[in-house]
Amino acid sequence: MRYLDGEMSSDERIEFERHVASCDDCRAGMREMAALERLTGMLTIRDPMDDFWERYWKSIFRRLERKIGWILLILGAVMIAGWQIYHAVTDFGRITFGKVALVVLIAGALILLVSVIRERIHQYRTDRYRDIMR
Repeated sequence: MRYLDGEMSSDERIEFERHVASCDDCRAGMREMAALERLTGMLTIRDPMDDFWERYWKSIFRRLERKIGWILLILGAVMIAGWQIYHAVTDFGRITFGKVALVVLIAGALILLVSVIRERIHQYRTDRYRDIMR
């Protein structure tokens, strides 16, 4: 690369050219490197356009809206579950729709929790990159 970039002194350049002229492997390597440098020299880096940044910020707002929506949904479910738990404990005798819904909600949450824990344990055991510092 120093040869291709013109960073060699004249003595180094003469010696390098003499070696490349007599070595088929090095000559082939030089052709490959020169072709690679030509290709990378044709690459251009584009500046992000204004519409890119506009789409970027809109996507951030969309993600924030979704996060806030999920937080409110979960908070509402927790509030309803808490209210139902309170009523289930204070009025234990009757079976109501709210109590049945609470049992179904808790059963679903527990099944999902166990599923996530099992998946994480499996993923941890089979992760080839867990020892790599990121």
